[in-house]
Amino acid sequence: MKINVIGDYILNNNKSNEDIEELSIFLGQYAAALLSNGAFTSRISRCTQRIAESYGYDLHMIVWLKYVNLSISQKDNYENRRTQVSSNPPLGTNFRIISDLSALSWQIYDNNITLKEAQIRFKHIMQNKNYSFISMLFFSSLANAAFCKLFEGDMGASLCVFMGTFAGFASRYFLTKLKINIIGMYVIVSFISSFVAYIGVHLGITKTPEIAIGLSILYLIPGVQIINALTDVLHEYTLMAISRGINMIIILICIAVGAYLTLSIANVSVINV
Repeated sequence: MKINVIGDYILNNNKSNEDIEELSIFLGQYAAALLSNGAFTSRISRCTQRIAESYGYDLHMIVWLKYVNLSISQKDNYENRRTQVSSNPPLGTNFRIISDLSALSWQIYDNNITLKEAQIRFKHIMQNKNYSFISMLFFSSLANAAFCKLFEGDMGASLCVFMGTFAGFASRYFLTKLKINIIGMYVIVSFISSFVAYIGVHLGITKTPEIAIGLSILYLIPGVQIINALTDVLHEYTLMAISRGINMIIILICIAVGAYLTLSIANVSVINV
């Protein structure tokens, strides 16, 4: 009888170890997915902790741009604990993914979904995350061109911005596939977008050249990072806010360098354009 009790304890303990290992991997992937799609730090922390609590674990986490560090412990057995460090994919923006992942955390919390089912739903969300490249290319270019009307640009400027955004967006896609360093990529893409827009200016199809060249690189501005950095400050995630801010400043400098190359090659002054 005593042997059976000991055997049951060993089996249950091994099961808990497997559960916490599987859960720690899932939580690391979940937090990284939220971050890489544009969620602010407070939301990442709350959603991930909600899932851990649903399975009977305490979670403490540190979020960085490159890594997410998770410390997980079982509530009724502190000896059963793990530390998980997950690498984060490149930063992007997909609000649909953020919304679906947040909803998944509430589904797990409210409906007692098993970890296996949660993993299946997570994979389904991530597999359906992207629109087709052609549709994103066209509509991103069209949306950026539409901003010309807000800044009193003419139809020629809209056409220049459309073509500049089209060329730059396509270039960024292929450079990402080639795994080019993000700093060099932003310089190249900014240069391509602004130079293609300048070609239209040089051909004389617009009477508002400053709008055409200036708005051709507008889509590259990391607006989500700016908002997330401010949100992190408000929620007292100061170190993450500083990290986002520094990363944002570097990207803005790269965009400015690319545009400056166009102005230098075209021999156009900043005052005139």
